[in-house]
Amino acid sequence: MTSIRHLAWVPAVLAMLGACSAPEPTAAPAETIAASSATVRLRGTLQALAGDTLTVRTWDDRTVSVPVAADTRFVWVVSSSLSTLKDGDFIGTATTGPKEALRAVELVIFPESMRGAGEGHYAWDTPGVVASRGGGPVESSAMTNGTVESQSMMTNGTVSGSEASSAGRMLTISYDGGTANVTIPEDVPIVRFEPTDRASLAVGQKVYVVIPAGATTVGFLAMGKDGIVPPM
Repeated sequence: MTSIRHLAWVPAVLAMLGACSAPEPTAAPAETIAASSATVRLRGTLQALAGDTLTVRTWDDRTVSVPVAADTRFVWVVSSSLSTLKDGDFIGTATTGPKEALRAVELVIFPESMRGAGEGHYAWDTPGVVASRGGGPVESSAMTNGTVESQSMMTNGTVSGSEASSAGRMLTISYDGGTANVTIPEDVPIVRFEPTDRASLAVGQKVYVVIPAGATTVGFLAMGKDGIVPPM
């Protein structure tokens, strides 16, 4: 009886050893990008960089791997302000609201070398400034890329040409095929693009990645400098 009692603990010990030697669950493999008839945009954190392939953890908790190409264009996203904006600058701004009452959620000032990039007014998906904060799809989201024709300060929703106000600023933006008036609230992120190259990539950066329609490689990649989240 004594020997039986002494052996009673053996199954429990064996079970513990089995649990210790069992393989840990593996993470789900990263998604890859298939050619699409529409432009694909990824926003999130650069999780890994191996050879020509980068892996992005998106703001909606997907892990996506996509290769860069020899002609991939790289830019820094750096902090800026409306005080640096001049008539004649080429900009891009993601907005909400109907065409007659566009309100910016972010604004990017392009370098002269990128004048004309993405020019026009067209539907947009959820901007990075919204997605990074856990926000869902944005209703009536649009992007307007064009040239600043004029700027006016806003007071309680009314254009005033001479005095500043907490209501923000109104921009008239011209693009091939039309114009748009966009209100820029004072609290929206204002950034600039600065050309750079692939050597600037580093794990942990906040990135905005564009895969053009019909492609499976990165066409354009914007990386936030000093922890900036690309807001577009």
